[in-house]
Amino acid sequence: MHIVYIDDSNHPPIYTFSAIVIEAERWRTVFNTIKTWRSELKKTDNIDVYREFHAVDFISGHGKLGPAIVVKWRRCEIFKAGLSLLANQEGVSLFNVCLNRQDWAFERLLNRINRTMQVWDSNAILICDQGKEAEYTALVRKMGVYNPIPSRYCVWPDGHQNRNIPIDRIIEDPFFKISTRSFLIQMADFCAYALLRREVQLASKNKYGLHKAFELLGPICFKDANQKDQFGIIR
Repeated sequence: MHIVYIDDSNHPPIYTFSAIVIEAERWRTVFNTIKTWRSELKKTDNIDVYREFHAVDFISGHGKLGPAIVVKWRRCEIFKAGLSLLANQEGVSLFNVCLNRQDWAFERLLNRINRTMQVWDSNAILICDQGKEAEYTALVRKMGVYNPIPSRYCVWPDGHQNRNIPIDRIIEDPFFKISTRSFLIQMADFCAYALLRREVQLASKNKYGLHKAFELLGPICFKDANQKDQFGIIR
């Protein structure tokens, strides 16, 4: 069994998704590691342990993180430290998508997760940020019944261009949690934002090295998702 935390980021027309895939047996260890890191930030930077880390606001310097002011450069260092921490966790894989349509991006992500669960002889439970419950639930249900997949060779052996391959390794509908109450959804948001800043670079962010931050996640990126891409990013 695998627990999958999904969040997205965007700078239209680019949409990025990241899915943190955790072996169920390793979930408690990973969670405790992230929680310990947050507790350490309370000591070093006076950041409230349960303050939401939303990447866009966090990096931009918006919102109070606690009693003390945390300047932008320090926020960016914390952001990168969080990515490095996640990249060093055992039993964790990171799936990433970058496309110009949000619905296509989520659909491609679901197909890759399902296919990987088949290969791993496992199943997945999806946990997403609140906000798109109806849209995502409807898509998962549809793909569980009708999910046309084009052949990589242009045509399947039966002569058809598409074959219906329903997703069968994703259990139930996605579960939705408010991001303020989930360290791991917040980490998925960090990953998706790091990918966005790699794909859509801004001088104001590059000066903090954010265009290279995604590279810190290299050790856990699931490269088999797209062997033509250095980090396995689905495009």
